[in-house]
Order: sequence, then structure tokens, then C-alpha cells
Amino acid sequence: MNDNKDWCRCEALRVLRDHPLTRGMNWKHLAQKYKFDLDALDDPEGVAPFKAWFGVFEDAAVFAGNDAMMFDIFYDIDVGTFTVFDYLFSCAPTLRESCQSWVNYIRMRNNVYLLSFHETENEGCFEWPIVEGYGAWQQNMFGRIGWAVRKFETAIGDELPPLRIELATERPVKSGPFLDKYADKMVFGQKRNAIILPAELLDRRPVGGDDNLYAILVQAAKQELETRLAENAQLSRIMDAMADSMKLGNYSLNNVAEHMNMSPRSLQRALEAEGTSFRQLSEQFRKGAAERYITETRLPMKEIAYLLGFSEISTFSRAVKTWFGASPRKLRLQT
Repeated sequence: MNDNKDWCRCEALRVLRDHPLTRGMNWKHLAQKYKFDLDALDDPEGVAPFKAWFGVFEDAAVFAGNDAMMFDIFYDIDVGTFTVFDYLFSCAPTLRESCQSWVNYIRMRNNVYLLSFHETENEGCFEWPIVEGYGAWQQNMFGRIGWAVRKFETAIGDELPPLRIELATERPVKSGPFLDKYADKMVFGQKRNAIILPAELLDRRPVGGDDNLYAILVQAAKQELETRLAENAQLSRIMDAMADSMKLGNYSLNNVAEHMNMSPRSLQRALEAEGTSFRQLSEQFRKGAAERYITETRLPMKEIAYLLGFSEISTFSRAVKTWFGASPRKLRLQT
């Protein structure tokens, strides 16, 4: 992980800065803490270190004393706040293409994670990866869910569409309008962060669908994406592969290298060029994932150990005790 190269766009931070619940925050202090330029928040092309994107969301929830407010803040923002990325979804010819447009152009928004969209016979699933190694991500994810659900509502033309929402964290202590509205459609403590919708909706034309405008937006997105990809760090692609391998339960240097069509030695050299190593990144990933799985899910310890690439439960337990000063079971009981 390289804090100087891992970035995200600044619009979401600007939304928080300007919101009534967070205006009293010391933004100069936050900029120093997370090493971002305050002026970037008002720059249409401004970016900030990815850690700032997660960290400011968590600090804002603590400041306001409300761990559920991100759902509501980002559910209520105007279409177009995230520029072309918003309009691609609302103007696409079908809801399937709406979802796929976000997958195709997420690299306009950050260089750390990708999105996925897949279909079965009965449903479509739009999924965010669980990004470890950058600090707590839960509040940021709540904001993304609130924002995305509003886009689905608008596109489908239904104020309570037949969606199912899965989140890989525990339910917030507080509540709010969004949680009250979607209470029967949200499931917490899952293995993924996803919005699932019936397959029959995927061929529906969004309410704002406009083929000509969509074609123009796609060209604009392609041009911006080409610029962003030219700046994209090798390290981010490696971290994507590491996250995918962990999710599949085959986490090792050899498997990550194979995922990237590289030799293990080439992967090691690429990491050395970024000032890190597979061992260091693995430690960050495993520690962050272990804390989340243990404290935010009810998964059996044996399954968590497997997901993190530990062949023996005893090795996993020793690692957890080293990281957190408590055994996995004690750590779970403390939360």
C-alpha cells in the first residue's frame, strides 16, 4: 500500500464538509491527519489519498454521534454530484447496462478497488469488494449503499423497489429514515456488500434512459478513464488480486501471482519497487480482515482462518493474539 499513489475522487468528502451534521468538524485538522489538500475538495478533478476517504467518514460519524447517518446523507444527494459516473447509470438503455457502466468506469473514481456485476437465472447482483488495509470502511460503505439505492429507485421509478441489500458488517446502533424504509430488505453480518435485484428488472429501460446522451457520456467516460489508467499504480492492481484471492480462499504468493499472470518472483520485484513486500501487505490485509470477520460476523473461527489463508486454526489463533492481544473468541466477546 502506498498512501501517495492510492487515491479517490473528492466529491464525497465535499458532501460531508458541507453537510449540516458535520460542518463543525475541524477540516484543517482532518486534512493534516489524512494528508489531503483542502482545496482539492472544490476542484472538479480533485483527488485525495484513499485512506482519507475511509478515515474521514469514520471520524464524521463519531463527531456527529450517529453511526447510521451516512445512509441518509448520501441517499439525499442530488444526481450529478459524482458527475459522469452518476449520469451513466441513469441514462443507460437498460438497467443491466446501468450496472455494467459502473463496473466499467469505477477507475474514474479511485485506483484501489473494482466493482462486479453478475447474473443468475433469477437475479442480478451488484457487488462492492471488501477493501482491507486502509482502516475501517463501514461508514463509507453505508454512504455508498445509500447513494446507490437512490439511483436504483430513480432508474426503476419505484420509491421502494424490490431490492435486497447485504452488508458485511453489523447493523448500526442508531437508526434513521433510510434504515427504517429498507428494514425488511437489509441483511447485515453477511460475507459481501451487495445490492441484489430480480432478473426481470435488468431489461427494463431506466426512467431517464436516453440512448444519444448515453453514447456521449460513454465517450467522455472512456477519455477520462484512459487518463486515469495511465496514472494507475501497479500496486493497486496487485492489491485487487490479493483481495480476490483471499475472497476465494486460495490466498498465497503463488496464487496471487498466477491471478495477475506473473511469476512469483516478478510479483515480489514489483512490490519491492513500491517499497513494500508480499509479507507486509499480507499482514495488513489479514489483520484488517481478521478483525472484521471476528467482530462483525458470526462466521466460525475455522472458516475465518481458511478465508485468511491459514492452514491451521492454531496458527490463526496465534496471529490474532499477536495482532490484538486476545484470542479470537475473546476478541469476539469483547464486541
